[in-house]
Amino acid sequence: MCIFSNIPMRYYRLFRRFKGCDRGVALVELALILPILLIILTGAIEMSRYIWIQHKILRLTAEISDLVTQSRNMSATEMDVIFTAADYIIHPFDLGANGIIIVSSVSGTGVNPPEVNWRQCGAGNLSVSGSVGLAGTTATIPNGLVVDPLDNIIIAEVFYDYEPLIFDNIIQSTQITRAAIHSPRISALISIQRDPGQTDGCP
Repeated sequence: MCIFSNIPMRYYRLFRRFKGCDRGVALVELALILPILLIILTGAIEMSRYIWIQHKILRLTAEISDLVTQSRNMSATEMDVIFTAADYIIHPFDLGANGIIIVSSVSGTGVNPPEVNWRQCGAGNLSVSGSVGLAGTTATIPNGLVVDPLDNIIIAEVFYDYEPLIFDNIIQSTQITRAAIHSPRISALISIQRDPGQTDGCP
């Protein structure tokens, strides 16, 4: 016995038309897959942005350290010029309140551990103390590098607080830290000249 025998013919025809209609299938499938596509797209954008800022900071650290070591006599005013150049290197990102550059001069002292001669901070206002140490204290050299007695090196550190653009479940908020080490090219930079009122600019 046909299960549709008791259904009026007009309803039966309507049912057959509805059963055979597939014009909305693509729209339904799109509605189901669209959220997944948006998540994938968002993740790709966030990952690309994170890799980009990592590359920018790595380049910035090397450039700052290299620029400092090209100087014959370092001054706080010259350091300010170098810190200003950092804005162009890291563009379109901005250190501002999220980052800072710390440049330290370290010298070997013979039988004693290496010592921090001076340091200068700038290009941002992030409150970090750095990893090398304060002026006049024993230096902590990144990556365990050994400084030869009476040798002089320049260490540039960049700190940046990374904040995700959209979601923090793909890449979480983190502090990116990079350091670069160069030896002065012309003369040892064991001192820095500061005019009256100038400070090291460090937090």
